[in-house]
Amino acid sequence: MNIDLHTHSNRSDGSLTPTELVTRAAAAGIEVLALTDHDTVAGLAEAQRCAAGHGMSLVPGVEISASWRAQAIHVLGLWIDPAAAPLLDALDSQAERRRDRMRTMCARLGKLGLPGAELLAVVEAHPGLPTRTHLADAMVAGGHVKRTDEAFRKYLGAGKRANVAAEWPPLDKVVGWIRAAGGVAALAHPARYTLSPGARRQLLADFVAAGGAALEVVTGGNGAQHVEAVATLAVKYGLMGSVGSDFHNPEHTWNPLGRSLKLPDCVTPVWRSYFKEATAP
Repeated sequence: MNIDLHTHSNRSDGSLTPTELVTRAAAAGIEVLALTDHDTVAGLAEAQRCAAGHGMSLVPGVEISASWRAQAIHVLGLWIDPAAAPLLDALDSQAERRRDRMRTMCARLGKLGLPGAELLAVVEAHPGLPTRTHLADAMVAGGHVKRTDEAFRKYLGAGKRANVAAEWPPLDKVVGWIRAAGGVAALAHPARYTLSPGARRQLLADFVAAGGAALEVVTGGNGAQHVEAVATLAVKYGLMGSVGSDFHNPEHTWNPLGRSLKLPDCVTPVWRSYFKEATAP
């Protein structure tokens, strides 16, 4: 069975609508798909309707931003109840954090001589929650930079003049939100965080203590050496394994939906209790 448990639509920072995403996944032969937009479940109902039409299993999900030792950490909530009131309240607070951050960044761009108010209007016209990617795209469209990576390098990256450090809720609180909504908490792309080996081990210990249940062992952009290392950590900390492309945009041809998402045999699949015969892929 072909499984992809980490994807994004234009309800956050993806480029496709939920319908377009699911349709593309179905064409790629994906049978189990999770939509995990950043800090929102707004696209799940549309995705579910489309998935039903394709005979695909849609896993209701979300990717929530958290903080651990001042480091931004992303936690996937899989098989959540998207109508759970406490979760919706928590995501509303996340959305307001994102909007406040975007307003402040655009104000800083204004002080640097760029049309901050105009850029903010472009970002806010987008159907999803505002992200730095949206702002970088608006800067490219307005001719202020040539490429999105230039926007981050000059203005929006960590420590740059227009960047505003996000103040996300602590990791244990975010894991609690997911569990209260009936979901499974999986730590997203653990190899991407800039941490020493000791700090990474402490992160996983704290994640387990908070009730985290899974580790994203295979994710978009990870090489074989990362998969092996993360699989070892999953076994060491008694975590189940998840797989996900972290798909955002079909123009990113190096990271298609469902790309090479085979979970090592030593790791228990997070989907085992939901799809007992499934293997990926």
